[in-house]
Amino acid sequence: MSATTDYKQTTSAPSAQPARLTGAAALQMTLTLLLALLAGALIAAALPAVTLHALNAAGAFKGTPIDGVQNFVEKLKGNVVWLGGTSMGLVIAVVGIMFMTGHSRAHDLAIRTIAGLMILAAISGIVA
Repeated sequence: MSATTDYKQTTSAPSAQPARLTGAAALQMTLTLLLALLAGALIAAALPAVTLHALNAAGAFKGTPIDGVQNFVEKLKGNVVWLGGTSMGLVIAVVGIMFMTGHSRAHDLAIRTIAGLMILAAISGIVA
């Protein structure tokens, strides 16, 4: 016999079932998990208010924005709109060609393109 067949014959797959909690242990585990979940939710709810209060106290939302950062963000938004407009123009051309050739999925892609155009048109309101 070869070494691989000996190995296969001498080992067996583990068949142990996972331990199940019963009675008081299950109740204690459930209550502990619920308490941890409640504590986590309370901490998560309190942190944004503390952070916002700290930013307000530091004067983060007062005054004029930094010119360099504002200029960078405006250029970035312009580039994203240009890229989106260019890609939508290409998609519209491709979908039009698909309609002309009678492709079976042309209608589906046209609806998705219209939805994408609506998102692109609303992006300035979403970003602001």
